[in-house]
Amino acid sequence: MAEHLSDDELAAYFALRSAGDRLQRAVTRQLWSYDLTEVQFAILAQLAAAGTNGIGMSELARALVVTKSGLTYQAGQLQARGLVRRGTIPNDDRAVLLHLTPEGDALLSQVMPAHVALVRELFIDRIDPADLATVRDALAQVARN
Repeated sequence: MAEHLSDDELAAYFALRSAGDRLQRAVTRQLWSYDLTEVQFAILAQLAAAGTNGIGMSELARALVVTKSGLTYQAGQLQARGLVRRGTIPNDDRAVLLHLTPEGDALLSQVMPAHVALVRELFIDRIDPADLATVRDALAQVARN
């Protein structure tokens, strides 16, 4: 493996960092206006996608790439606001199942249009549609463990 990055490799790295940092700062700022962290927003979005089935905390932690203790804290914050509720998984009283409440769904319905618009403005609309699959695949490859 080479000790140095080529000019193209370095440019790609800095472009990724710059774009990611810019998008993350904007998303964080936007979510704070709804009194949500990025992890809390991701929890709500995952629960909405799961529908009435809910999601187990362990599965959710893996999907969001967060620690179980970090997820427990964030879920507790959402529960205190009435946005999620905890339950148990049938046949496993130790496992915790998380569900979106109607209040959580209502908040997500408020947040999502502005979030989608921001992601489109700062990311999707800046990529040629012909390049989107390539960008998706390259970023997915980088994100894999």
